[in-house]
Amino acid sequence: MITRDSLDSAVPAALRLKKRIKRFALDNELDHLPIGDIVAVALDEWLTTRGF
Repeated sequence: MITRDSLDSAVPAALRLKKRIKRFALDNELDHLPIGDIVAVALDEWLTTRGF
C-alpha cells in the first residue's frame, strides 16, 4: 500500500489538463491508473530535472 498526501491545486481551465491527461492515459494504455498517479510522476520528473 502506498501512503498518499493530498495535493490540492486549482489550475487554469483553459489548459484543459483533465481532458489532456485522460487522452494521454488512453493513448498510452495507462487508463487503468488514477489521474493523480500520472500527475505525480510528471511533477516529480519536472522537479527532479530542476534539482529539487
